[in-house]
Amino acid sequence: MLRSLCMEKFLICENPKCRFVIDLREGGRVLSRSQILLNECPECGQAWSTLCPFCSQPLDVALLGALPHCTHCHRKLHAETP
Repeated sequence: MLRSLCMEKFLICENPKCRFVIDLREGGRVLSRSQILLNECPECGQAWSTLCPFCSQPLDVALLGALPHCTHCHRKLHAETP
């Protein structure tokens, strides 16, 4: 059985109070995680995820009104506020 491989294009901070998104695309190509210098979120120090925190699909992002949204569930990828 063939499986399709999906290249990670975005990372999101696992911390719900942060959810910093990083775009791995640069100059028409996608950087591998080993090519980025950030092993953790620069805002809060938490680990990265490649999945949407709401729908658990591989993270793919569209900017709507200059804010990142998941292309699968269309939810805004922003920090939770109390």
